[in-house]
Amino acid sequence: MKSSQRWLLFVLFLPLSAVLCFSELSFITEPSDVTLLPKDPAVLNCQAHGQPPVTIKWLKNGVKLVESEHLRFLPNGSLYIPKIKHTKEDSDEGFYQCLSQNKYGAILSQRSRLTIASEYGK
Repeated sequence: MKSSQRWLLFVLFLPLSAVLCFSELSFITEPSDVTLLPKDPAVLNCQAHGQPPVTIKWLKNGVKLVESEHLRFLPNGSLYIPKIKHTKEDSDEGFYQCLSQNKYGAILSQRSRLTIASEYGK
């Protein structure tokens, strides 16, 4: 039996209510590339739609971020960085993605690159 035939049989045996309440997740807004100066604030936007509750988590360079005084998760799902850090020890520069989840699954946004511009002349 081909895998597509097994999938069809699986769907046919699902209770009708399980099929009717399924809601795909989709992004309303995804983060985009941004270039900022050190100490500037940043907002990386992310909003998703799907069967509630929909949660949004953030990743930087593939690693899950934890909310802190430096990184704030806004109620609409966006990430707010009040003051961009750019030192040898710690930098906010990198690739960011938002991960949206509900009880049916998860989707990962496009990657956005946060670049820190140099401050020539200062």
